[in-house]
Amino acid sequence: MFDDDQTPPASAPSLISTDERERQVGEQIRRLRLDQGLDQLELARRADLSPSTVQSLEAGRGSTLRSLVRVLRALGADDALGNIAPASAVSPLDLLRSSGDEPRRRVYRPRGARSSGDGS
Repeated sequence: MFDDDQTPPASAPSLISTDERERQVGEQIRRLRLDQGLDQLELARRADLSPSTVQSLEAGRGSTLRSLVRVLRALGADDALGNIAPASAVSPLDLLRSSGDEPRRRVYRPRGARSSGDGS
C-alpha cells in the first residue's frame, strides 16, 4: 500500500505535513478499494464500520487507528503496517519456553506435613 519512496529516511525531517500525509493515506485506501471493485458501503460492511468512517478515512479527515486497521484488513492490505508493527513470528510463550528457564511451580503439601531435611 505504501511506496518505499514516500517514506523519508528516519534521520531526515518530513517535508510533508501531517494533513497532507493523511490525505495521501486516504487516497491510497480509496485506490485499493476501487481496484477491488468495492463501493464505500461494501467496504464499511466488511470492516464493520459506518460508511461515514470510511468516507472520512478516504478524505484524509482523520480516524482512529482501530478504524484504519479494520479497513486495511478488509482490503487485504493489513501487511501495509508491517514496518510499524511487524507481526511476531514467535509467540511470547514459545520464547519463554525456549529460554531454558523453567517457571517456578508450587509444590503441594498437605497441611501438617513437614519436610525433614535428614530423610527421617
